[in-house]
Amino acid sequence: MGELLTRGAFGYLADYLLWWAVFASLVVHTWCFFRFFPRVRYRRTGLVAGNLLVLFCFAGAAALVGESYFRFIAVETDSFGVSLPARRWFAIHTKMNSMGCRDKKWSPEKPAGVRRIAFVGDSFTYGWGVENVGERFSDRVQSRFEERAPGKVEILNVAKPGWGTGEQIQPIADMISLYGVDEVVLCYVPNDIEELLPRSESFNPTRPPDSWFWNLDGSCLLDFIYRRIYRPRVPSVRGYHDWLAAGFADPSTWSRHTQQLRDIVSVCARSGVTLRVAVLPFLRTSGDRFRASEIQARVSGFFAGESIPTVDLLPTIEGRDITHLVVNSGDAHPNAECHELFAEAIWRAFYAAGGP
Repeated sequence: MGELLTRGAFGYLADYLLWWAVFASLVVHTWCFFRFFPRVRYRRTGLVAGNLLVLFCFAGAAALVGESYFRFIAVETDSFGVSLPARRWFAIHTKMNSMGCRDKKWSPEKPAGVRRIAFVGDSFTYGWGVENVGERFSDRVQSRFEERAPGKVEILNVAKPGWGTGEQIQPIADMISLYGVDEVVLCYVPNDIEELLPRSESFNPTRPPDSWFWNLDGSCLLDFIYRRIYRPRVPSVRGYHDWLAAGFADPSTWSRHTQQLRDIVSVCARSGVTLRVAVLPFLRTSGDRFRASEIQARVSGFFAGESIPTVDLLPTIEGRDITHLVVNSGDAHPNAECHELFAEAIWRAFYAAGGP
């Protein structure tokens, strides 16, 4: 509880008390109206005003229940991780190691006879929205190794939300030099290109737009309504995937991105470290120009040209009900069921046929 309070996971008490004060004032004014208003003399006016006040009281009570739920009880992530329920989720369900990754403590000394594999990625690999880290695809692959060759393989989950390809190059080099990893599995998501794409103060798809007509920090209920109803219709949010598609289609941007990918290939090759790539798909997209199969094939084709073993995970979700594969209706990150599908495909593609 103390950790939740220090992280501001319940918002400001003054805001909550203000909503109680507004509701109490509404109830008092309604009582005063029925107690003192001369309804006999102004029958029609009294009937309309009385019905409206009662309606407002019921609506206020419902709103206060909703405000209380989202402020103190709800624990769930959203796509941007900025709401109070999301802050609570991260405070409750995430624990970082010394490298700032959501994983166990890593020992610099690699045990003799153990093969270390680093799964490197962003929020998909991190397990955004997945409460039990054992249900992430990297940990599921670890469990399969334990069944086949106990104690012979150690998988490290090296992932941070928001990481792009350029931000993963140095951590990969550090994992090789500091922790002696023998293999890197690059868990690529199509938004890993976004750091190279243009953005402005008025159009920045990587940052959720704030409400210009209301301070949403004052009400968790209004924040929820804004995130679920209004924000998805904002141009920078609605056009996010088209923005990514334009980056893949632009020769200059694609050239710079492939250079980042080659840097990862080179870092691993210089150290004699095996590199494999899993190309993860988006589960839900918006816009008109994003063609998932074309982008997945383009990325997979690049690594195939570099002779890097690659698996495209898009086929694992095709034909399935996506609502059963995402964390929740407001967060399109893969849930535990989807992580299981990814783990199965990665295992079959890279490890099922041979030993560790």
